[in-house]
Amino acid sequence: MDDVARQQQEYQVRLNRIWTEAIKSAFGDTPPASTSWQDPYECWQVLEHFMLGNYSFLPPNGHLPLRGVHVHEDGKRLLFDLSESGFLEASPALLHFEYIAEAPIESFFLLDLKAMRSSEVYENAEIDEQVVRIDGEDYEYGLWEHGVWHFDEEGNEVPVPEDAKTVLRLLSGKVLIVSQGSMWNHTNETWDGRHTRMSASDIRTIIERSLPASSSSS
Repeated sequence: MDDVARQQQEYQVRLNRIWTEAIKSAFGDTPPASTSWQDPYECWQVLEHFMLGNYSFLPPNGHLPLRGVHVHEDGKRLLFDLSESGFLEASPALLHFEYIAEAPIESFFLLDLKAMRSSEVYENAEIDEQVVRIDGEDYEYGLWEHGVWHFDEEGNEVPVPEDAKTVLRLLSGKVLIVSQGSMWNHTNETWDGRHTRMSASDIRTIIERSLPASSSSS
């Protein structure tokens, strides 16, 4: 085994350990095969265990890691940390968890979203929108790129405040959260947003059918 292959193997082992420990931390020694939550605070309490070593698949497509999760001050929305200054915002309708006992690293969350009103910053925003949030108000993302918030009465530029945040707002659809080491994340074909057209049961069936014979029969 060469160095690259060894490093890849060690990384996969690490991801497997992270996901397995997260499952145990959230559910103990006997995780439920399938369970779900509606309350945003309950969703937060479960998901906070899985904010390391994950990848989230978004509507309509695209994927990125989540680094933290909080409940919005209104008690209805979830805010996921993407970076020090960036968030993903979503309104949970139902959070599903599917535990794959034969291969725990393939266990996943599917978050069904409530329809969320657009900020009206853009004329046409149906599935998602990216905004800059300053003092609780949303503005076009272009402010972040140019660094200018507005002009004062004398025509001088007022820079975007240092505490401004970028927010990717998911207005509808589903978010699939998997381990970075999962088959779903390692298969390019799944990056097309197909999870948005599937139920948690559908996804589970596909994963279980894709398990190696040694895993599925163990």
